Amino acid sequence: MQSIEELARVITELDPSDQQALLDKVAQLNTQKARDNGANTSFDVMPEAMKDELFLADLREVMEDFRHVDAEETPA
Repeated sequence: MQSIEELARVITELDPSDQQALLDKVAQLNTQKARDNGANTSFDVMPEAMKDELFLADLREVMEDFRHVDAEETPA
C-alpha cells in the first residue's frame, strides 16, 4: 500500500477531469460503506458537494498547499 503522501502526490498530478472522477468514486464508495454499516451520515450529500465549484476550488488549494509542504525535508 502506498503512503498517504505518495497518494496525494499522484492525485495532484492527475488531469482535473481524472481528479473529479476519483473524487466522485471516493464519495460513492464512502456512501456505500456507510449504508452497508447501517449509518445515515453526511456522506449522502457528498455527491452534491463534489459538484460544487467553490468546494472543489478550496480542495485544490489545500492540495496545492500540501504539495509544497510534503516536498520539504523534515529535520532529523
